[in-house]
Parts: sequence; structure tokens; C-alpha cells
Amino acid sequence: MAAQSVRPVLLDMAISLDGFVGRADSTDPGLYDWYFDPPAQSKVVIDELVETTGAIVLGRGAFGTAEDAEGWDDSPYQVKHFVITHRPPAKTSGPIEFVFVPDGVRRAIELARAAAGTRYVTVGGGADIARQLLAAGLVDELQLHVVPKLLGSGVPLFAGLDLDAAGVELTKIRVVDSPVVTHLRYRVGSTRQG
Repeated sequence: MAAQSVRPVLLDMAISLDGFVGRADSTDPGLYDWYFDPPAQSKVVIDELVETTGAIVLGRGAFGTAEDAEGWDDSPYQVKHFVITHRPPAKTSGPIEFVFVPDGVRRAIELARAAAGTRYVTVGGGADIARQLLAAGLVDELQLHVVPKLLGSGVPLFAGLDLDAAGVELTKIRVVDSPVVTHLRYRVGSTRQG
């Protein structure tokens, strides 16, 4: 079971009804449309997420390119962003501080916990980083924003995760339903011994 601390790790991602977090060709499937024009029920979830996030962890694919970094300027998450990558961009600009971590998920979580204070370390993707964290027992809570779309194919969130080895056990904390997305939140435990 992931150790509970004052800096819990929350894996937070939007997902299609058939389990995909994006398209393989990187085109936008609209899984975050609800975030930019939220119904009242979703606004409560978004506000809570912004208020409780003390640091963010991302994979290189979720971060994008150096040019994309400038697009983060208007993010409501004005906290340090830890990007797991062996290919950091030459530079980034803007009010958000990006820390590029070549040493893997454990090191990124360690650095993010130190930066988060008493707030959550929120992991925003991608799928490979999410699977690595779940397999390593580093996720304390999982929040999925399930969008009623069937993509048919794309980037699966949980495919390839050895659930027997990971021993992931979920306990439902809450469900918030809206007309365009259902927010599911779980506490993550482990069935692994020792």
C-alpha cells in the first residue's frame, strides 16, 4: 500500500468510457472539454483540485514541446510542475516553474512531495507514467473523469499494467455526476504482502 503522508499522490486523468486517455495520433478527442466549460457539478471538482494541488507530475508526452510550455501560462495550477523526461527542452518561459526529472517516477514523486507542502502531488499523465506509479505503489488516490465517449482505439490507461503484481485495490471515496462527465474518486491500497 502506498504510504500515507501529508503529501498524498493523486492520479487525476480524464478517460473515455472505453478506457482511453487519448488518441494514438495525438489528435484531441475532447476528453477535457468539460474542464473548460464546466457544469456546476464539475466546477466544484475543478475548484477542489486547484485548491488542493501543491505540485504536479507529468510525463514528457503530457508536457509536450518547449513551444507548448508557453501555453501553460494561463493554467490555474500555479505550482511547480515536475516533468519526467530524458529530453528536457532547451528553455521554458512563463510563470510556471518546470523541473525536468531524468531519474524516473520515484525521484519525481520525491521532489514533488517536497515542493507540495501539505497539499496533494497531482499526477496529470500520461498513461505510461500512471501505470509506472500504480505498479510502484506510489498512488494514494485515483480520480478519473469519465467522459461518455467511445473512442474505439487510442492510448489505454490501464493496458499492460500487471494487476496481480501491482496488487492495486480501490475503495470508492465519491462519485460526482454531471451531464457531460462523471467524476470517480478512489483510495488506492494494495493487496501485496510486505
